[in-house]
Amino acid sequence: MNKLLLLSTGLALTSLAPPAYKTYHNARFGYRIDYPADLRPQPEAGNGDGRRFVSADGQVVLSAYAGYNALDDGLAANRKLAREGWQEKHATITLDQPTRTGYALSGQVKNRIFYEKTVLKSNTLTTFVWEYPATRKAAMDAVIQHTIQTLQPSVAGDD
Repeated sequence: MNKLLLLSTGLALTSLAPPAYKTYHNARFGYRIDYPADLRPQPEAGNGDGRRFVSADGQVVLSAYAGYNALDDGLAANRKLAREGWQEKHATITLDQPTRTGYALSGQVKNRIFYEKTVLKSNTLTTFVWEYPATRKAAMDAVIQHTIQTLQPSVAGDD
């Protein structure tokens, strides 16, 4: 019974039913992002740029944050910095894709997968990063797709 309880609190990703979602709204930058309801929201960052959401077992983490686009080369420079950050962690990058409004990076560090998506809107970069065990990839694919589809980037500069 305890094993079943542990599995069921580990992001409801072991069942066939899709997880329920909640929406996080960032007051400082105005972005919104859905996250599985069984993730535990951590305290918002001191500067108000975002927060982390962690599964009960600590193995699945969603980080969401935003910041002003301060680099001269914009998206290309930010994508390069993000890629270099993962490479410093000895990541094997399997996806490095520019998009019309941002970029996506994905890969693996040891036995953990990461997926990072950044969108540029109103001179603000809105980013989310998923990190999770490779053994949960099949279950996480749909969750990540949901996050991609429901992300509403920063509207801080919109009137």
